[in-house]
Amino acid sequence: MNWRQLGKLVVMIGLVQALYWFVVDKPLFRADPGEAPPMAEITEIEVARLRSPSLAEAHRATYKPVEMPWFYCCDSAVFAVRGNFHVDSIPPNGLGVISDLQVDNYVLAVNGTVLVARGRMTARNPSFHGQIKHLTRIPAGLLKPGTNSFTYLTVRDGFPYTDIYPPRIADYDALNRHSAQRLFVVGDFYRISGILLGLLGLLSTIMIFRSDDWRFAAWLSALCAAFVAYMAYTTWLNPPLDGWGRMLAFYAIYLFIPAALLCFIDSWTRHPLRLLQQGILATYLVVIAIIAWHIYRVPMPEGFDRPAMLWVWCLMGSAVLVIGRLLWHFATFEEDRLIESALLTVMAVALVIDALSNWFPEWGVREGNLLNASAFLLLAMTAAFLARNFRLFQSQGAINALLQAKVAQREAELVEAAQREQSLIRQQAFDEERRRIMRDLHDGLGSQLMSIMLSARVGIAEPAAVAEGLQSVIDEMRLMVDSMDSVGESLNSALATFKARVQPRIEATGIAFDWQENPSIAGIDGFGPRDVLQIFRVLQEAVTNALKHAQCSRIAVQAVREGDALVFRVEDDGKGIAITGQAGRGLVNMRLRAESVQGEVAMGPGGDGKGTRITLTLPLRMTEPAD
Repeated sequence: MNWRQLGKLVVMIGLVQALYWFVVDKPLFRADPGEAPPMAEITEIEVARLRSPSLAEAHRATYKPVEMPWFYCCDSAVFAVRGNFHVDSIPPNGLGVISDLQVDNYVLAVNGTVLVARGRMTARNPSFHGQIKHLTRIPAGLLKPGTNSFTYLTVRDGFPYTDIYPPRIADYDALNRHSAQRLFVVGDFYRISGILLGLLGLLSTIMIFRSDDWRFAAWLSALCAAFVAYMAYTTWLNPPLDGWGRMLAFYAIYLFIPAALLCFIDSWTRHPLRLLQQGILATYLVVIAIIAWHIYRVPMPEGFDRPAMLWVWCLMGSAVLVIGRLLWHFATFEEDRLIESALLTVMAVALVIDALSNWFPEWGVREGNLLNASAFLLLAMTAAFLARNFRLFQSQGAINALLQAKVAQREAELVEAAQREQSLIRQQAFDEERRRIMRDLHDGLGSQLMSIMLSARVGIAEPAAVAEGLQSVIDEMRLMVDSMDSVGESLNSALATFKARVQPRIEATGIAFDWQENPSIAGIDGFGPRDVLQIFRVLQEAVTNALKHAQCSRIAVQAVREGDALVFRVEDDGKGIAITGQAGRGLVNMRLRAESVQGEVAMGPGGDGKGTRITLTLPLRMTEPAD
């Protein structure tokens, strides 16, 4: 484990946690609004169950006194809730009221005048405008000094519980200042976050096709979609769903957020655990199926309470898995993405706090932390990811320079690879020559030296024969030594090397040397290093044979192009084919070498009928190196 890096990571986690929870979260979501303005006293609360949500029905209903807060379970119901509040004097801008009701929709009337009536108030399939908290202004003209009355008509469908809390009524201006920030967070902030996360999700979807790390982009897109879906759930108050369908939609959307978060973190590590993501999705589908069965098949309140408890368990389990996955990654892999890692731990802590707030509601911990943090953290994560993986908005010159540098780097890599391949081919050719030399040492030099030694032992060795045999051995050794040296990788360089080597050797014996090379050969480049070496050796052995056996006064070497063939001729004016043909093994070697480069060797008399001519013919259509 890299303890130094782990220490840096711990420091970065501490800094980011402190930055978010104390610099971002506390002033934005936990800010102290100051002392609340004096609230009007609420008295004489009464409740009546109605058959239809109308003020006329409410006037005829029979009420019973209750204490606030008031709760009801366990069926769809329409209620009228009325009470009084007292004001000594009427503010110029009137009063403000914040209704705190856990109902699907409601109507609010003050002193018999309707102030709030949004959406549908049908007993079945109402709209869900009651889910949004807002500040309602009670105009001064509707108020009177002393006792005033209010009436709520409420509808609850799907969720089995109706929860009525006392309204907060105070001076409108003072209450607006006191509650503005909180109402912004639970209202407009979610709408703004939904728009930002929708744009981020669109960018993530594009990244799926542009980035090498497509899993990360895919799960980032899915996580953004989950957040956007939940924020749409809280702001779309008139969906084509009844209360039961909206309840199922809540669980399906909310539980997908921690599932997508865990899969997102698993992909972000670049080392996804085998079958983890598939297991998470399978578990999510099973849980949603269980919840759906309870909602539609199990009587209330169990049909709601059990899914709610399962939801809390899933939140807690997801929190543990998220923290565990992060810790496992930090413990087992070296990680240099410090900022992204620290941001992920903030999301994990937010999920833990939300799980605890639902697990222990008596603690009074406010929930919604993961939703609040989503826009900030995901935008920061994307910025960090883009900074590490993409180059955006560069000038044309910078882009051209970058592309040129990459092309140059690729060319250098190709040149290096070609050099390695040429070196390998050259080494293979030399290895083959060394193996041939070993065979020649055994079959050629060894045999000749053994014959000379046996002749000397039995006393029949003549000085002239011994001298000729030793000269033959020396010539063979020279050929072998020459074979171990480089001849160049192109045909032209090999011919130049051949001429430089054989000319001094021939002329040192008093034999004339004639070199003829057609200029058209300079443009031939279809022979690889291995082919060139074989051509060199054939010419070398042909000259050696002439020196050893021809007893000539002139040796001519010709290299020409004839049609579609490359032709080499080594010709002498010596004794002729009948004697030089006794070289046997040399001619066999030359023919084997010629065959290895798809050529052929022929031996016959010279051009004027005298001496010997050895001809090597190679097809020009050959472009691949010989094996």
